[in-house]
Amino acid sequence: MEMQASTNIGAGTRLLLRLWRGMHESGYNANGENWQSLVEACDYHQVSPIVFHRLQSRSDHIVVPEILEQLRARFYRISAYNHRLALLLAELVEQFEHHKIPCLALKGPAVALAVYGDLSLRQYEDIDVMVRVEDLSKAVEMLFSRGFKPVRGHAHRYKNVKLYHEVTLASPDQSYSVDLHWQLAPPYARAFGPDSVEIWSRAAKLHLPAGDVAVLCREDLFLALCQHGTRHRWWQLKWLFDVAELLRNAETLDWSRIDKAMRLSPMARPPASLAALLAHELLGIQVPADVGKILEPGQRTRVVAGAIRDEFLNNGQTNRSAHDTLLGLEERPLFRAAYMAMQGIQYPVYNVLFTITEKDLEFVRLPEKLRLLYYFIRPFRLMVQHGRGAARRILSMAR
Repeated sequence: MEMQASTNIGAGTRLLLRLWRGMHESGYNANGENWQSLVEACDYHQVSPIVFHRLQSRSDHIVVPEILEQLRARFYRISAYNHRLALLLAELVEQFEHHKIPCLALKGPAVALAVYGDLSLRQYEDIDVMVRVEDLSKAVEMLFSRGFKPVRGHAHRYKNVKLYHEVTLASPDQSYSVDLHWQLAPPYARAFGPDSVEIWSRAAKLHLPAGDVAVLCREDLFLALCQHGTRHRWWQLKWLFDVAELLRNAETLDWSRIDKAMRLSPMARPPASLAALLAHELLGIQVPADVGKILEPGQRTRVVAGAIRDEFLNNGQTNRSAHDTLLGLEERPLFRAAYMAMQGIQYPVYNVLFTITEKDLEFVRLPEKLRLLYYFIRPFRLMVQHGRGAARRILSMAR
């Protein structure tokens, strides 16, 4: 579930960044800081658990006790929820295996354990699971049989696999949701990450408290995290913290494998370079020299990184524009033109003409077996709704 942009997060985000850099740099003085704004920023960026964990272990008591207690309360609440979702994930994977549906656990518990080694240290709100596209219908049917229902606007996503990459289904009790993926990213961002076919052959096993699950190998996880954060313009610092933690433990990754994957998928390199550059400039992470050579940013990447850095430092958040970010990173003129065409034509046309809304359902009530007719009714309804208004404006101008 995506949070709304905040207009008052700037001061807290700047404090969070200063504080985090201070953990990696000497000489930081925290006197005179607005500590309540830190809590608000941690909530917005969903980093309360890891911030509390790092702060409470410091011997210099850099944060005032009242603020540390607020973060502690969030840590315990999030930890309990995280462990519940991890248990539900293991149960869900077991159900998929029972129906002979191979799956990969993405994000959530998988990232918490793989990156931080602790389910409690990374906040997440839902369960993300990936299946092969040929198993998608079977997986959806299995979830339907267990009482899951698509959230509003997602009912037909799994029938449009070329246009979308996931469908979100709410649990029977509405207490959590499952994001069922068949790709790592939507079509416009797919080239900026690891190959969604090859990742299956490199999958690893992760030990959850309630059972083992298949996950991305650490190298594909790094690239997928960079892809995900980049297409969201890193508006939530949680994603950058994940990458920074992997870079802080760079020796645990096979960088020759990452380099090879980026050579096979060339546009996966700019997001990885962008993430490393932002982790260094915003979080104070020192990238090892040999890794830095592999992730050496190009000029376009440096420009995008500078813009994102300034947005964080000035506003406490980014503008969230995937278009600005991905188009800024794309170096190939032909692909830039194709990307602009996809963004400027395909998606607006599809969303305007072929995305069925509540207004279409209210315009005329049809039984479920005739639902397909709504795709023909919608253009007619839009013409009726907007055509008359346009005609009135033309007539008024003629007078």
